[in-house]
Amino acid sequence: MARGGTTNGRTLRLACFAAMTANGRYRVILPLQEMARRGHTVHWPGDRTFVAVHDGGAPPWDAAHIQQTHDEGALDFMARMRRAGVAVLWDTDDDISAVTRGSEAWHRLGGRRNIRRHFKRAVTAARTAHLVTTTNEHLAQIYREEGAEHVVAVENYLAPQDLQHPRRRHQGVVIGITAAGEHEPDMRRMRLSEMLERLLERHDGVRVVAIGNDLRLRSAHRYTHVRDVEIEDLVPAESEFDIGLAPLCDTRFNRARSNVKLKEYAAAGAMWLASPVGPFVEMGEEQGGLLVEDGGWLTTLEALLEDPDRRRALTDRARAWVQGQTIRAGAARWQAAYRDAVERARGGA
Repeated sequence: MARGGTTNGRTLRLACFAAMTANGRYRVILPLQEMARRGHTVHWPGDRTFVAVHDGGAPPWDAAHIQQTHDEGALDFMARMRRAGVAVLWDTDDDISAVTRGSEAWHRLGGRRNIRRHFKRAVTAARTAHLVTTTNEHLAQIYREEGAEHVVAVENYLAPQDLQHPRRRHQGVVIGITAAGEHEPDMRRMRLSEMLERLLERHDGVRVVAIGNDLRLRSAHRYTHVRDVEIEDLVPAESEFDIGLAPLCDTRFNRARSNVKLKEYAAAGAMWLASPVGPFVEMGEEQGGLLVEDGGWLTTLEALLEDPDRRRALTDRARAWVQGQTIRAGAARWQAAYRDAVERARGGA
């Protein structure tokens, strides 16, 4: 395809730069797999074009989609792609500037001073890219205010196969939560473990399953902790959940999060309860769940335990809603983003 031609209706050559993490899967890998299904050419890390570019050759791509990386090597690479006429899309799904003190990310990034340095480099990456993609408008606006001129929000979507896993048979009601270590400060402040302990004391036939962060419940025979689950295996691991929990404190960092956790619960066949924070604010019964204010979790759960018809109705809504939440539904927005970035690169933007 000629460098000077329009991309409208034509196939693109797209290069993938993403880690095999949950973020990388949702933000780059699934979108590019869908682009390949639509007829575009996708170059995955390690193919011959990457070797040629590493050796100093001209990049044979129309666009490079780079997920989250913003170190000096990544910034140099992005600048090189721009000089070569390759469109640069840079994706981010976290507000690095708002990482919560004491969280897993706080320690991983090295505290306040290093977080400022990381955010400064992230802003440089956003300004360098022809187009920035984020998970929601709140996060998009943060980068617009930092000088990134072209930022679009595209939600996280599931893989089609995430909707094909059977439910795991079980007795009683299973209350489940999937939360990485970065959620631990939220759960501690919300006293989630204490609330669930009281729930188990009051109600027989209820179990709690936690994936990721350990709630350390005392009722060992009615509590299961699963430390690590690969992202492709997450929905099957959640397939015995009857009620999925998504508690969030109202913080700057949490307002920039994705709503994909509720999609995962729905794909697993569970209704959900979530805090009215950030990506969850506009969600509710139509999507198969309820928003719960701080302090209302125990009463809401108890009401649901006593009303199985209500649980079934919300579960049915969750299952219906999630049918339209795979990457097939988001493909048009991703394709438009790639075409927009390529047009900007060819126009000298």
